[in-house]
Amino acid sequence: LICVSLGFLAAGRAGVIRDDVADSFYTNLAAQSVYDSVGFLTWNEGTSDYIASGTLISPEWVLTAGHVVGGTNDSGAGISGMIFGLSSSYDGMGVSALEWIPYTSWSSSGGNLWSGVDLGLVRLSQPITSVTPAQIDFRTSPVGLLGTNVGYGRSGVGTGGMTTAAGTKRAGQNMIDARGGMVTTMGSGTLLDLDGISPTVLFQDFDHPTDLVASSMGSAIPVAQEYLIGSGDSGGGLFIEVGGATKLVGVHSFLASLPYPLDTTGANADYGDLAGSVSVQSFENWILTTTGVPEPSAGGLLLGAFTLWVLTKKRGGRILG
Repeated sequence: LICVSLGFLAAGRAGVIRDDVADSFYTNLAAQSVYDSVGFLTWNEGTSDYIASGTLISPEWVLTAGHVVGGTNDSGAGISGMIFGLSSSYDGMGVSALEWIPYTSWSSSGGNLWSGVDLGLVRLSQPITSVTPAQIDFRTSPVGLLGTNVGYGRSGVGTGGMTTAAGTKRAGQNMIDARGGMVTTMGSGTLLDLDGISPTVLFQDFDHPTDLVASSMGSAIPVAQEYLIGSGDSGGGLFIEVGGATKLVGVHSFLASLPYPLDTTGANADYGDLAGSVSVQSFENWILTTTGVPEPSAGGLLLGAFTLWVLTKKRGGRILG
């Protein structure tokens, strides 16, 4: 039994793709109209500038990660010039932000990723009416379902992990294998214990096309457009299909890797690495009360450490934090 004790490495990190699938499949998936609500966020902190992702949930509000809007004190200080844009690649054009609000417990936790409260909201200076905001699903349990991850993070291929710059919108798919607190099975047959991690954290792993033992959890068989989020995908959207509709169920938060010697490369989004997203289900009241968005219709591991990365990455190569 591999017990997970996740070690914080750095604050801040669109996704890494299969070696045997063309990048155009991922950029074309991101261009589908059901993902038009996902855009990029850029801002300044002092002399440094940053890029991340976010999802429009109403004409004036964007849902993103807490560490994206946390600034220098986890409560939003030090941020200036924040904009939200919707082009297929970063172009510096967008709508300016009036305010950015980390979830209260993100601020009070001091940025504790395992607490599963890495959420934030951005209020825009003017409404965006050119795209349809994402539908949020607060009811459907996503574990065991196919998820689609959308964002603007760094890319590369699974054998090498992140190698390209952030700023291009991609989407890829991955099974939502587990949530914090569960025990799941690795490709080697070893049990992986996610004890001590909040159940609001949803986990996905990057399965190798041929090496089934490389699987970190859940099914060892990769999906056709298997994918793992990378630096710059922080705050991007995790979507599922529910009753024929595409709905937002999670927000990208961090990368993690198994402890050495199971993983010798660290959390660089190569095969076998893990990604954590925060489920929106426990935050319905905060999201709806803060934004005024209407209520959706009812139909609608070895002891030691994972290596962990929050996913917001500064353009030019420096890690936020």
